[in-house]
Amino acid sequence: MDNLFWDRMIFKGISEESKNAIENMHMVESSYHANDLVMNEGEAIESVGIILSGALKATEYTAGGKELNSSYYFGGDAFPFYLVYGDIKNYFSDTYALKKSKVVWLKVEELVPIIDNDQIFLHNILRFVAEYCCYSKLIIRCTQYRKVMERLSFWLLYVKNPEELIDIPNSQEVLADILHVNRSSLNQELKLLENQGIITLDRKKIKVLDKNYLEAIL
Repeated sequence: MDNLFWDRMIFKGISEESKNAIENMHMVESSYHANDLVMNEGEAIESVGIILSGALKATEYTAGGKELNSSYYFGGDAFPFYLVYGDIKNYFSDTYALKKSKVVWLKVEELVPIIDNDQIFLHNILRFVAEYCCYSKLIIRCTQYRKVMERLSFWLLYVKNPEELIDIPNSQEVLADILHVNRSSLNQELKLLENQGIITLDRKKIKVLDKNYLEAIL
């Protein structure tokens, strides 16, 4: 496998023995177009997906069909480790490609023993799952705000690190989907913050210049 596969946090510092074992595993590389169904609700969890490029979205719905919670996975991510190590046997949501995506699938029954026999690998997975769960909780809290500007401000301050240059995840359209807002409304609020000197916006990167202003919005 090339660096596009190995260059991610879960593989950092793992042993050569683990790498060789993974390379000898049965793996399947799949390509998806935007809106393609990747996984059905209720389907057995047999593989872990290493996302090489693109973006996937897994969504849970209420009994009435209202979107309850969504999880997003981008190039560099892997899923569903939180379900595998939570001893969940079946997916409880449908997963779609948000845009053209490429995923490498590794069999759980082959991968887990490799992880469990490598302390660094296991530590990486534990950290990855913890960060994912914290991120998901923050997104849920973010979408409890009513206004677009409030959701955007919370995302900039608490979901991301305002002390660093912030990457827009994939595109403004994807960010709007994450925040559960209209894309044009999100773009309007970003431009407003930029014009007021609160942020700078350069293609897919945001720099926060005035945290106090954003904090006052919440």
